[in-house]
Amino acid sequence: MAAWIEMVALFEKGGLVMPLLLAGSVLAVAVAVERLRVFGRATAGAAIFQEQLSEKLAAGDLAAALELSCQYQNLSAVVAAAGLSRRERGSRAMELVMEETANRGAARLRQRLDLLSLMVTMAPLLGLLGTVVGMIRAFNVLNVSSGQPFAITGGVGEALVATAAGLCVAILALSLLSYFRMRLDAVLGDLEETAAMVLEAALEQEP
Repeated sequence: MAAWIEMVALFEKGGLVMPLLLAGSVLAVAVAVERLRVFGRATAGAAIFQEQLSEKLAAGDLAAALELSCQYQNLSAVVAAAGLSRRERGSRAMELVMEETANRGAARLRQRLDLLSLMVTMAPLLGLLGTVVGMIRAFNVLNVSSGQPFAITGGVGEALVATAAGLCVAILALSLLSYFRMRLDAVLGDLEETAAMVLEAALEQEP
């Protein structure tokens, strides 16, 4: 309870920018939760699917590979199914449709990550703004003639709360953004691997 009271007190000392920083942190967490669900659906069973797909393609059974791809909902399976469904039109048509499908899937995964990038940039600036405003107020209350030469010290200390809060929000947003970018890179790598396997198997069967 004491810790909670202390946090509330610090929040109040941070000034007018603290509600904005709080909203930014809530937004960052909300985006993270939503993106976790999206990435989870895009990668569900991807490793098992790629292993099974590799076996079907190695056997040269493209029809079975297409049937397998339709049984999964992850992005790798969607890309493979898009390509295999065009196998009668040749490898070039397969390559184009898989590239288009992969690009659409990657675009969906990138959605809302810009909000995290915005918070990485905006949060420290809001914290700095709060500090500057707090220091201005501290100088305004300085009254040396009345025997309060150190009144500014407490004011500056309180003003720095805004900077610390801004940095915390930025670090949170940056950590989340880096995590999702790494996951996105991994997904794109899986898509490239899947497309390469499908194209290689299709080329082997072309006259």
